[in-house]
Amino acid sequence: MADARCSRLAGMLEKQSRWRKEWSERFFVMDEDCIKYFISPPAFLDDNGEDVRGKIPLAGLVAEAAQDPGRPYCIRAGRDLLSCKTEAEQQRWLQAINAAGGVEEANQACTKPSRPCAGKGPGLLLVHADRPHQAVALGQPVSVRLASAACATILIQELPVAGGAQALCRLALQKCKSGCSTSFPVELLGKGVCSDEWSLSVQVLGNRLQRTAQPLLLGVASLLSAWMYFVGVDITGLIVALLWQLVSWMQSAAVHEVTFSVEQVQLLKDSADAQAEAPPRWCGTWVLDKSCSEKYETILKDMGVNYLIRKAADAKTSVMIISKSSSHVTFIVKNLVTVEDVLPVDGSWVTKAVPPAGRMRGEMRLRLSKCTENELELVTEFPPGEGSLCDTLNVDAGGESYSRKVVRTRGEGTTLDCTRVFRKVTS
Repeated sequence: MADARCSRLAGMLEKQSRWRKEWSERFFVMDEDCIKYFISPPAFLDDNGEDVRGKIPLAGLVAEAAQDPGRPYCIRAGRDLLSCKTEAEQQRWLQAINAAGGVEEANQACTKPSRPCAGKGPGLLLVHADRPHQAVALGQPVSVRLASAACATILIQELPVAGGAQALCRLALQKCKSGCSTSFPVELLGKGVCSDEWSLSVQVLGNRLQRTAQPLLLGVASLLSAWMYFVGVDITGLIVALLWQLVSWMQSAAVHEVTFSVEQVQLLKDSADAQAEAPPRWCGTWVLDKSCSEKYETILKDMGVNYLIRKAADAKTSVMIISKSSSHVTFIVKNLVTVEDVLPVDGSWVTKAVPPAGRMRGEMRLRLSKCTENELELVTEFPPGEGSLCDTLNVDAGGESYSRKVVRTRGEGTTLDCTRVFRKVTS
């Protein structure tokens, strides 16, 4: 029972609204004390912020198999009705919910655990936010359309470990060139069940970039900037609201059509080794302390970032989530938009499109130049003639804050720099 209470599940299910009785797809994550649901997979699984659309408490919750017209595999969980796509998925959720609610013994008849068919692999699902998730076989080509800051999400239904833990893997495929092979870290969904480290290897078969609305959107941004300058009245709230929508449009304007295949899911480090290695001190969630940080606007201006975006980015408080596996460091930065970068610890270059918010065009590349217990250094090289950026993080002696020094080197060799301070929120 103790193990079952620690396990977590995640996946796309349908949920019926309580009053209007309408069905909508939501991404569900079962944690220790509640089931959280989102419109789409969150940037990180422990997200308790504004992206959470609702929670279903697990204490004393009884789940029962149910049916609805056209939906034979439903689950009645208290006052909520959920719908699964297969009987195996229904049984998995029934067993986990009833175990967490303390009523496993009373429901054994309807909660038989599902077992994978022999020889069919771990069971992979490509998670879509706007349509049913798609089964993926090892070596099978699949195609996705990704915005410049988005990641494809693979749900691994059952790893070959004790208890058959589930896992998620986020694939930053738009950064990969056609023909390359790469791997991404896997995030286990079974807290306390297993601390092994896994990776998912993919082969990128094609990557085509489409830009449609960017020139028009940049023109709109320029007109708004000029209008605000000449009018000279305080319309900050309106401008920030318009800018927020504009940035979302610009992010969606650059779309990558990527075809890839999943080659293997492999164990990198078993639980004994993982427990013996303490995480670096820069791992965790960090929030910008504006009271002792320099503004980033000067560097953004030098890189040709639009005026409105510079102002709004400096006005918003940045949040940075950093994590490390045995092979990669993952950065998730939340500001106007959420951006995720997954960089190999061996210092290999990762190529990605330049963000559509300024004068630069083409591709830039990133790599880790330093990765120690207390220090992390990231180097970014922009297109020819546009210079580079060196981002250095140093954790203080107490481990509760770090200084982030950003040095911008122009194409002709001159430099700009600024230092910002981040405070730790969670480990």
